[in-house]
Amino acid sequence: MVQHLIFHNCPDTVKEGIRDYWSRKQPRIARLLQTFPEEQRHLRLMVDRNPDGYQARAVLMLPTQVLVAQSKTRQDVYQAAIDEAVDILAEEIRRHKDKLRRDRTHRKKQQQQTDFATALELLEQDIRQQRREFFFDLLRPVLRNLRNHARRELVFAQLEGKVSPDEMTVSDLLDEAILRAWEGFEQRPPQQPLDQWISGLMHEIIDEREAKAIPAISLETEISEDDPRFRVASGWILDNEPFWGDLESLTLEDILPQHEVEEPWEAYSLDEKEQWLFAQLSKLPKLQRRALMLYLLEGWEVEEIAMLQQRSVTEVRADIEAAQTFLKDQLWQQIYQRQN
Repeated sequence: MVQHLIFHNCPDTVKEGIRDYWSRKQPRIARLLQTFPEEQRHLRLMVDRNPDGYQARAVLMLPTQVLVAQSKTRQDVYQAAIDEAVDILAEEIRRHKDKLRRDRTHRKKQQQQTDFATALELLEQDIRQQRREFFFDLLRPVLRNLRNHARRELVFAQLEGKVSPDEMTVSDLLDEAILRAWEGFEQRPPQQPLDQWISGLMHEIIDEREAKAIPAISLETEISEDDPRFRVASGWILDNEPFWGDLESLTLEDILPQHEVEEPWEAYSLDEKEQWLFAQLSKLPKLQRRALMLYLLEGWEVEEIAMLQQRSVTEVRADIEAAQTFLKDQLWQQIYQRQN
């Protein structure tokens, strides 16, 4: 990250102290900006001193927006002014990143619904004319935006012992959902968007495997990084639909978008972070976990989730909040254990 320190009316004897103090504070800002390319971050810290005390102002230029934070009052010491400006800037960064996440999720949801709406008339035509292969060939590429949801559901099923590792690929789950869509197309709820209905079919497929006697490994024990339960193969997607791109990783920013974590968390590798998240989320009640994932990762409205799960809006909203609270508690415990 490119940084510039600018001093106004500060004695030379103070400037070096400000530089040293800022060097200890800036890693917090750098951690919050990890999702932005380093060469596209530019921060200016301005410290002004007058007879009333010190005031600090930070200007952060990102490719998506310029963020500004300033200490609200004059402080007797520059450390307090910098602390206040950093706190405000950190909050602005978290708020901006959450907006970017919501915008990205909304665009994905809108594109997904547009794709399904574009195909709907032809799918209905294939049903009327009993052209199964045409139906399958049209619906399969439309499911591209459901592949990450399918992958997550399969990981959870493997962690819970419902599905053995390598037993089912993402492609297998999508194919089974397509078959069920063909068989039940005319009975689907008319008020429910097609993509959401098919998401529900994927849940049904996974849930029907609960009766299988596959022993689940305790998640209270240390999980090795090469544990096969965290890996799900893509299947035909890789060969037939390479332009779909790679499956997305699960990140803490997806689940706790405005939560700031301490430095020990960053010592984990990306795979370790994702595995920890999957392990903790798998401890939640199934409906609660799915409500959280659909709301944050798929951009569903609470009312849409309530319709799918046949529950009240109040219950769904409470579950989302409870799931995030649980994850925050587990995160702090993990960080505490890492520090000690």
